[in-house]
Amino acid sequence: MPVVNAGPDQFLLVGNKGTLENRGSAVHAVLRPGSIFVLVPSSKQEAAFEFTQETKDGIPLRFKGIVIFRITDPVAAARQFDFRGAAGIAQISALLTHVCLGELRHAVSHMTMVECIEQRKTTLSEVVRSALRATIHDEVGDNADWGITVEVAQLAQVFIVDTQLRQQLEAEVRNEIKLKSDQADLRAREETRLAEMVSDGRVEERKLAADRESMRRQEELELAQLARQRRMDAEKIADERRALVVELEGLHAQLEADEDRINAEAPVRLLRIATERRILAEELELRRLESRVKSLDVELELLLPRARQDLRREILPLEQAPEVVKAASRVLQGTNLSVYGEGGQLIGQLSPFFDVLTRAVGQATRRAAEPANVHEGPG
Repeated sequence: MPVVNAGPDQFLLVGNKGTLENRGSAVHAVLRPGSIFVLVPSSKQEAAFEFTQETKDGIPLRFKGIVIFRITDPVAAARQFDFRGAAGIAQISALLTHVCLGELRHAVSHMTMVECIEQRKTTLSEVVRSALRATIHDEVGDNADWGITVEVAQLAQVFIVDTQLRQQLEAEVRNEIKLKSDQADLRAREETRLAEMVSDGRVEERKLAADRESMRRQEELELAQLARQRRMDAEKIADERRALVVELEGLHAQLEADEDRINAEAPVRLLRIATERRILAEELELRRLESRVKSLDVELELLLPRARQDLRREILPLEQAPEVVKAASRVLQGTNLSVYGEGGQLIGQLSPFFDVLTRAVGQATRRAAEPANVHEGPG
């Protein structure tokens, strides 16, 4: 398999199966069978041109120019030019030269000699650059990009071909230069005389100007002192005013803070007062209930002995009734009573006693039953 070496000033292009690949510069490559290669220069190249053309006013001029370019897209350049030898660079140089010559001849034919000389670096060089850009970077037509970059394109020199005309122009230039020199000397002598004439006046004017400047400075100093004093007074008044404003703002802030605090504490105080009022009302009701309970306790303590006495008084006949009956039975024990004869008289005498005893027992029984009925009634 072939081995290819590319130097630092060369691009190595390798083609295989219809594809062209750029391997770069300063490389060592082993090619596959069936592959081809080409070395494209990557260094800067120069294309010089020179031609003669008559100007618009019929004066023949000799022009010399230079174009410096380099290949930046070796694949595109290899598709346009043959780099198997030195022919590729020669073809590019020849084409660039032809483009420059054609555009410059057309431009010079529409310009005068003076315009060509004066506009060599501007108009004519721009004509060359525009033509080259339009040719190697054709974005509108069907021509592909050349893969090169033009770094310098300019018209370097312009010569007058006719020797007699050149000598005449040179003489005119020399005379013009001499005339300008003489005029400059004359102006210098006149300026010197004028300077001498106005020197004393200037010195006097400077003295007067110095006096005026001194007086002006003195006035400015006095005005500055007066302004400084006024500024100090104004600053003092402003400081006092700011202090008053700060104090007033502090008072307003304090008042607002107190008002906010009062407004913030008012609901709490009202709630606290309402709570205390409710608590006092509850305490008052509690005390009233306690007083009522105590009065009821006192009444209960007073009513209990009275109730006991009433109950005792009501129960006493019941308690004594058996004793009365027993006593009566003992009195009548062994007595054979009959409602007829003498027994009937005795029974008639004792009947009131028995009626009283019967009524007492009945009343005591009813009174004992009434409290039970009262307690059972609500149920």
